[in-house]
Amino acid sequence: MSDSSQEEELGEEPPAASGEVPDPLAAAYEAMVRHAVGLPEIPMRAAALAERLEALEPDEAVWCLDQLIRGALWGDADAMEAMLAASFWLVTVDVDAKYATLKALFEAAYQAERASVVALLRDAPPVRALASGRRLPEVRLPLDREITLGERRMMASGQDRRLLERLVMDPSPLVIGKLLSNPHTRTRDVLVIAARRPTTPDLLWEVARHPAWWRRLEVREALARNPFGNTGMALKVLPTLPLKMLRQVAGSGELHELVQEFAALLVKLREERTAPWRV
Repeated sequence: MSDSSQEEELGEEPPAASGEVPDPLAAAYEAMVRHAVGLPEIPMRAAALAERLEALEPDEAVWCLDQLIRGALWGDADAMEAMLAASFWLVTVDVDAKYATLKALFEAAYQAERASVVALLRDAPPVRALASGRRLPEVRLPLDREITLGERRMMASGQDRRLLERLVMDPSPLVIGKLLSNPHTRTRDVLVIAARRPTTPDLLWEVARHPAWWRRLEVREALARNPFGNTGMALKVLPTLPLKMLRQVAGSGELHELVQEFAALLVKLREERTAPWRV
């Protein structure tokens, strides 16, 4: 009886031809990415990634996040889709409910000196903000009477382009939320909201948390480059941007130093293309 026949009879796996022992964490990472991108919607993918990452030890989850960032930077199609979902998870996560998980991930990333994951998980106030006591102006509508918040929300769900084009300047997140879900809203409308200066972080959070608009690269770029937005949100957007945009963010001079430094780090990782496993 041949050696291979004896192995089959004993139910044993023949050793890999290369003699290398399979890496179970690398296999778990690859399975996580495949599972996530096999789902149809970003919220579903985000939930699946969160579930897999939370099932790992913090240092293992951090390693997977680091590989995901690198894979997305290097143009791996599945990693890019999974990174988009992972960033969406971090943007939409209930921080109070998941504080222990996020804290454990941050500490593990810091101890392992995984600078990209440390930056991804950091947060800070906007670098620019409205002066104390100031508010955004009320939106001007082509009507000859005062309009209530409830009416503006109804208008934001309607079809009248005259009104929709004015409502993009509404200061209420409730109105903007309705506008973002309106099928008659156009990309250029959302870009006005995302790029508006001055603005408030709450309005930009509304854009970032909307799955359909999160998918639009130009919308994510506008969010990342708005100094009035929450710094943590911009940090989570950066790994989803292409190299050209990252270079522009790194050299912008008007954004939070954490955002510019992270963009520069991502550019360096992309250009050096560090070995992807166990780095």
